[in-house]
Amino acid sequence: MNLSRPHPAAPPRPLLLAAAPPGTSVVPDGAVRVLGRISAALDDLPAHRPVAARVVAQADDHRSDARSLGQTLGCDPALTAKVLRLANSAYFGLSGRVSAPAFAVTVVGFSTVRSLAVAAMAGLEDVPEALEGFWERSVLTAVAAGEAAGRLGVKAPDAFSLGLLARLGQALLVRCDPVDYPALLAGAGDREALLAAEVRRYGSGHTRVSAEALAAWSFPDDLPAALAQVDAPGWASPLAVCVRLGVELSERLLDPVRPPRPAGHLSGGRVDDGELDALRPRVQRVAAEMLHLLAA
Repeated sequence: MNLSRPHPAAPPRPLLLAAAPPGTSVVPDGAVRVLGRISAALDDLPAHRPVAARVVAQADDHRSDARSLGQTLGCDPALTAKVLRLANSAYFGLSGRVSAPAFAVTVVGFSTVRSLAVAAMAGLEDVPEALEGFWERSVLTAVAAGEAAGRLGVKAPDAFSLGLLARLGQALLVRCDPVDYPALLAGAGDREALLAAEVRRYGSGHTRVSAEALAAWSFPDDLPAALAQVDAPGWASPLAVCVRLGVELSERLLDPVRPPRPAGHLSGGRVDDGELDALRPRVQRVAAEMLHLLAA
């Protein structure tokens, strides 16, 4: 089921949320209504944060540069402050030296600015109580995906930004199904159980809903396509593998009793468990700083 609403002048985008996967039941009528509400929400959200929506669009425009994107960003003081705080973090090595939005855009990269704008547009700074730990998991995933990027030949900002938005679908589901989705969350013992429950109810897991949201907002095709591969079996692009590993490491850190999924299997043999676990100290340290900066 496709939630994407491309601009009328744009060519049709590929379906990401098509029919329910083989072996699953038909999506219930109630779930169809929920997905319809998500589709409507994707159309409505840009109106609530118009500057953030312009930042998202401008970040994908090949005619944009750091100066023009910084000027647009500067029209939203809260979003500007968030990008400036991130640019001055120890992660980027320029603590206290970034004061202009255009320079901040250069430091953190277009993809990170775009993802922070999506988070602002979707209201992820104030997620519902049912999503306890949402930001911690998202930031850990983002940092871990960025750290794994070098091993897979992927640009770290791209992996970071996609990891940050991997759980966007959860926020959309809880807002559009405020009674049943929290109950589904509460009844799931771990992430794998949650994904299975989501597929039974909605026909797709939250990561694929996230992918469809990015497609609806006209992200470059490779980004929603990669996100749609994260929880799908078999081959995945290097960018999707970065997010897979980021998700796995975040779950290992936050849910140590959960049986780990082998990194070699998730990465097609490109990263093993020893390499993934070696990232733990830095990921925890950087994520703790970024969580403080992004949640402020």
